[in-house]
Amino acid sequence: MTARAAATTVSEMRRLAVVAMLLVPAAASARPASKGVYAEAGLGGAATLGKAADWTQPGPALSLRLGSDLFSWFSLGIAAATSTHEATVPAPPTGEYVQLYRARADARLTARVQMLALYAEGGAGAAMLSSNVLAKVGVQEPGERFSLLFAGGGGLEYQLQNRHYAFGLGAEYWLAPGFDALSGIEVRLFLRYTYGGAR
Repeated sequence: MTARAAATTVSEMRRLAVVAMLLVPAAASARPASKGVYAEAGLGGAATLGKAADWTQPGPALSLRLGSDLFSWFSLGIAAATSTHEATVPAPPTGEYVQLYRARADARLTARVQMLALYAEGGAGAAMLSSNVLAKVGVQEPGERFSLLFAGGGGLEYQLQNRHYAFGLGAEYWLAPGFDALSGIEVRLFLRYTYGGAR
């Protein structure tokens, strides 16, 4: 082997070593996520929009979602949420609060890149108000408590080293047309647990 050939071989080996060192961190940073039946629990806040915002203050919200990954990018689930709002209707009464309960079936699309995932979801179900205090301002009819519900949203999910767990930030818009087109938004932090093998 000539000196020139030897130098070329050493140079090629150095290049391969550099490429290998660049690929190792990329492989190490990959975090496989589990695929299967999952549960999410969220905590955040909710606020009504439009004219209903004049009669209800933003308040805390809790949410729960159960679902199943049919594919690595598609899942079906059911979701339930509740939020509490101070009713600022003209007196009397004063100091009243109203709870809004929401439940729906939905579908979710997910795009995952290593430890991060973006998702979009949407579905339909039902909503219930805990009292008729908003009937005074026309949001409800007297005695009306239930409405159809339509909801959609999206968010960002961060996969932990343990493939069964992920944290996320989600946002949702909902519309209850039976309550004088009552609508609102919810923003939440959530923890997801998935029972299943790697995607």
